[in-house]
Amino acid sequence: MTRLLFILILLLPLCAVRADAASPDVERYSDIDSLKAELSSRPLHLIEGIWRFPYNGALVLIERDDRSPRFDDADTYRMVVLRSPSRSLLPGTVMGTLAGTSTKGTYSASLFTDSDGGSRLMKSKAFTLTLSGDSRLVFKRRGKKLNLQVWRMIPYLSRLYIRTTGSDAGNDDGCVKEYPMPVDGPLDPVYL
Repeated sequence: MTRLLFILILLLPLCAVRADAASPDVERYSDIDSLKAELSSRPLHLIEGIWRFPYNGALVLIERDDRSPRFDDADTYRMVVLRSPSRSLLPGTVMGTLAGTSTKGTYSASLFTDSDGGSRLMKSKAFTLTLSGDSRLVFKRRGKKLNLQVWRMIPYLSRLYIRTTGSDAGNDDGCVKEYPMPVDGPLDPVYL
């Protein structure tokens, strides 16, 4: 009897994970057409909508976050995964949060940049997101620019290894707006 009870206790977390996988958030964020209908039914800010990462085809939704505490009516946004090249990331996984800054079209963001190999995102990093026109969102990582690596000094204690981590090569990271259609027009026009 105790063995059966022990096995049931071990299987209980597995049942909870399966119940979480079928949560209403997964169903809501997996149906992109109903999300488009929901977005078209309300007035949107420029940052809100469905965005695509061009380098891997991932789709994310940026929406106003009504669950966060509001200070002086400041709008905060959530970035939610709709479709990912990683099969372990389920639709509805929150990728990060954004908040407006004093500059128009610039947002301060805290985004998760790594996963645990499963459906959980981790390692939150600070970014600055800038709207370029109406159709492009450029990501710039904030943080330290110099990295001191002490472990490289071990064989030769007289040398010091400092590496710069910030460069302009990372400025090409970002998203392209999918929905609603940008005012600038289509990103790749089709000519007759």
